[in-house]
Amino acid sequence: MNERMEGEREDAQERQSVTRNYYSSRPKTFDTMLGGYTQVHDTDIQESNQLLQALFKQYNGKLGSAHCLELGCGIGRVTKNLLSRYFDRIDINDLLEDYCEQTRTLFENDENKIDRSFACSIGELELDKFPKYDLIWAQWVLGYLNGDDLVGLLRKLKVTLKKNGLIVIKDNCVANRQEAEFDPDDQYYVRTGEQFYDIAHRAGFTVVKDQCSKLKKVVRELLPIRIFVLAIK
Repeated sequence: MNERMEGEREDAQERQSVTRNYYSSRPKTFDTMLGGYTQVHDTDIQESNQLLQALFKQYNGKLGSAHCLELGCGIGRVTKNLLSRYFDRIDINDLLEDYCEQTRTLFENDENKIDRSFACSIGELELDKFPKYDLIWAQWVLGYLNGDDLVGLLRKLKVTLKKNGLIVIKDNCVANRQEAEFDPDDQYYVRTGEQFYDIAHRAGFTVVKDQCSKLKKVVRELLPIRIFVLAIK
């Protein structure tokens, strides 16, 4: 059972409604995607680019580049500036259909780059139940599910990963020895590192890489951000 956080709505549908209203009422801009801190965009992309380069080098040809799934694509900030450089085809997901459509328009000159769009909550994803994805990218999105629901999502994602496929999680993470937090404005859980490890373990994954993001050095007001790379046990 998940203990209710202060400001947390009672069920997933209520939380989803708050989240939808929060983003629907704001402009479709990088500023909205980055919580008002657009100055972290370049560092964020550079850091993630270095991560993917390191992963491809580490796996020495065993990590494929054919197909990627991006959870919480927003308006395509990461899709366009990062993932499209590495993967032939990308499936995208976002709660808001408008966001998925705006992301797709970024690739009008490369119509085959974006394959399928899933306009739904990550908790409601219905995916093909066979190994399809070389990599799944989840940045600032998994906090919309509580712990048990996130375990369920990761188990669902596990069957869609190819051999040697990976899940990359880049998310807010409270500092060591501090308690988990919850943002009632958009109904977002901010977990501890220990909670991320526990969730990954329960879902049948092992954490093969864990590093601190440099973004807090750009904007001190940001919460600490961690990058976890998961592989199937």
